[in-house]
Amino acid sequence: MRIVPPARIQPKVFRAFKASIDTVSRHAYLLLFPILLDLYFLFGKRFLIFDQFEAALNSFTLPPTASAEVVTVWQEMTEAILALIENFSLSAFLRSYPIGVPSVLAFRNLSENPAGSFTSVQVQSGGQAFAYILIFSMIGFILGALFFILIALSISKQPIYSKQSSILNNLSSLFLIPLSSIVVFFLIITPALILISVISALVPIFGSIGYFFLSLILISAFIPLFFIPHDIVLFDNKFVNSIRNSIKTVRPTNGKTSIFILLAFLITYLTNFLWQVPADNSWMLIVSIIGHALVTTLMYVASFHFYIDAQQSVINSQIPDADIPQSLNQ
Repeated sequence: MRIVPPARIQPKVFRAFKASIDTVSRHAYLLLFPILLDLYFLFGKRFLIFDQFEAALNSFTLPPTASAEVVTVWQEMTEAILALIENFSLSAFLRSYPIGVPSVLAFRNLSENPAGSFTSVQVQSGGQAFAYILIFSMIGFILGALFFILIALSISKQPIYSKQSSILNNLSSLFLIPLSSIVVFFLIITPALILISVISALVPIFGSIGYFFLSLILISAFIPLFFIPHDIVLFDNKFVNSIRNSIKTVRPTNGKTSIFILLAFLITYLTNFLWQVPADNSWMLIVSIIGHALVTTLMYVASFHFYIDAQQSVINSQIPDADIPQSLNQ
């Protein structure tokens, strides 16, 4: 891979966070996306798959020759799986990846809510479960795409009607992101994980090394592609062009980009521990929902500001010093 020298002018990390605060303060409606989504997870109907899992596990019988130790391990594993899946709702797939609205409660297995018990239904078949997963994932993607588009509009200060003609184009380009992610996962990541697992079974130390290098490769590949959705919704570019633009912007600013992504991840990850503190039946979960919405929305908006700054920094780095406004060098 060709080594790209750092850009002479680098984007400002903390300037992106400051600009994000200004944007969210002027466009507080952006907070409604994560807030309303989490309120649905807290009070909405739940689609459970516990009965299916329980029936499937109970139908599995160990051979008569199985030792008492094997039977005990199987029983413990079965109980752990059922405890994990007992309150899981398929509506969690409304929090779609990688395009989606951030949520603090999507994959929290709530047993109750502050108003009492949930309205729930047991999904009756595997086909029905798959249909729910597909429907919820598509709704989640559309909500996430609209969330991204509205952030772009709030930053570019365009009226919504000026974007209507390109929204469908944005949606089609954004849809290629999760689609290509699925393809990469099954064609590249899954075979790599299987290979590493086989090696780990033979020589455990090589398995650990394999997982380490696979993680490094995935992180190295992910960072240059981080701003693909940003480029699509900000500049109405196609998927392939946005890949090129994201790579061209990140490589010369790799150091600052890595710092920004790390800071945004740490802020979101660490504050999530705070949001998860209230019990399932506590009204303080409302505070957690609002706090999480504020922090994550600020991080999302900051990433858009940072990308614009990084792209402009790369462009200005190709201009002689004398032609660059002094403010850009500060």
